[in-house]
Order: sequence, then structure tokens, then C-alpha cells
Amino acid sequence: MADRVVVAVDNRAASESVLHWLHTRWTRAGDFDVEVVAVADLGWVPVGSSDVGYRSGYETALEESGAAIRERLPGASVETTVLWGLPPDVLVDVSKRADLLVLGSDKTGFFQGLVSGTLPLRVAAHSHCPVVVVPAGWSPGEPRVVVGVALDATDAAPIEVGAREAERSGGGLRLLHAVTLPQSLLVEDLITTETYDEVAEARTRMLALAVEEVRARHPGIEVSTALPRGRAVVALVDEARDGALVVVGTHRRRALARLILGSVSHDVLLNAPCPIIVVPTT
Repeated sequence: MADRVVVAVDNRAASESVLHWLHTRWTRAGDFDVEVVAVADLGWVPVGSSDVGYRSGYETALEESGAAIRERLPGASVETTVLWGLPPDVLVDVSKRADLLVLGSDKTGFFQGLVSGTLPLRVAAHSHCPVVVVPAGWSPGEPRVVVGVALDATDAAPIEVGAREAERSGGGLRLLHAVTLPQSLLVEDLITTETYDEVAEARTRMLALAVEEVRARHPGIEVSTALPRGRAVVALVDEARDGALVVVGTHRRRALARLILGSVSHDVLLNAPCPIIVVPTT
């Protein structure tokens, strides 16, 4: 069964970066249907604008986006839908019927391909499906997928999403875990080379087990690992400079997720130079 990919736009058409991402994924594995949604917040109409004019801007953007996607994805099933309401709430509701929800972003603060402001952060924190955020200015590069792993039970969903995207792209899958010492050891007298080496050795064994599990489920992809020392955000963003895609998980069902993303997902989403998929975990 084909994946259902929902692309959200506002009163501007989908950005060129989003179109690049869709086209790249389609040419490598054309196995998904597309629904383009424009979400208009009718509770706020610009001063001097009529409701009719306000709606027409979204309808025009939707029409242009649908046409552009059909051109880039020949043969794909592409639907268009105008929805009304608060954009974050509407898109979270839409995520219930999607396999992927795609948003575009511009780190300068001017957003294309989505509504506005902190929308990607808010939607990714609540979404029922993985959320793809494509930064403005991105263009396809090396077909490699980097997954940030915590080496705990929450890794299963992000790793599986990453493995499937690696299969589609024909590129490799890289599992990255940044080694940081436990807070209990962050006392000057206790930090030694041996302490770090012991922690790194244990994490290396755990990472090797994760690789074995991935290879058992996806024998056709090349899997590599990275075990850098330091902050996970810095390591993931550095890896992303040459990668095609970064995948991270977020604990959607935790109370804190109702307000913000986890710190790693949040910071990577703001800084990654390539598309990032935020995957809800249990």
C-alpha cells in the first residue's frame, strides 16, 4: 500500500526545497500518494482584507502547489484540500491520516510552504505521524540517512523510519550516538580517561546490537555507526552537512512534549542544513 504524504502550504505555494525533496523521493521510489493542504486561520484576517480575498490567497497557493507537484511527480496521485482553523491544531489532526507530514522552513523567519512562526516545532511535538521539515535553500545531495539514537527502547521507530528511507534512496544508513558522561560522574575528581573509555565501550556494544537488528530487518542497506564524544546536537548537525536526511525521535506522549520538543530534536530541527524527520515515539 502506498504511503500517504501530506504537504502543508500557507498562502504561498510550496517552496522549491520542498519540491526538490518530493521529486527526489519520487524518482528513487515512486510509492506514495500526495495530499496538499492549505490551512487558513479565519480567526485572523489582515487589516484591509476581505474574507473572500483572504481565502483566495490560500486557494491560489494550493492550486499552484498542486500543479507544481504534479509536474515534478509524473504519474503520482495528487489531491488538494483547503482547511480552516488554527494551523497547528488542524495539521496535528491531519497527521492522523498521514504517513508523513511535510513542512518547509526558512530559518531567517520568513516561511515558505507552511503557515508561520514556530509551526514546525509545535506540529512535530504533537504529530501522530513522522514530520519532515525541509529547510529553504536545500537541494538534493548524497543519498545518506543519519539517525540519532539514544540506545534505549525509544530508538525502534526512528531507526525503522531511517532504514526505510535509506532503502528508498539507495544510500547508506548511519546510526549516531553521542557519548556524554552521566551527571553522577561530572565531578572533577571522578572524570578520567578510563571512565570515559568504559562508558564508550558499553555504548559501542549497544550500538553494535542495534546494527544487527537493522541488518536483520533490512539486509539490503549498508549500515555504519558513529560514536562521537560530546553533545548529540553538534554531532548530528555536523553529520548532516554531507547527509541527505537526518532522523530523530521525540517523546510525543510525555507531558513535556505537549509544550516543546525534546532538546535534541528541537535544536537539530533549528540547525540542520538538510531535511529532518521527527518521529513520534512511545
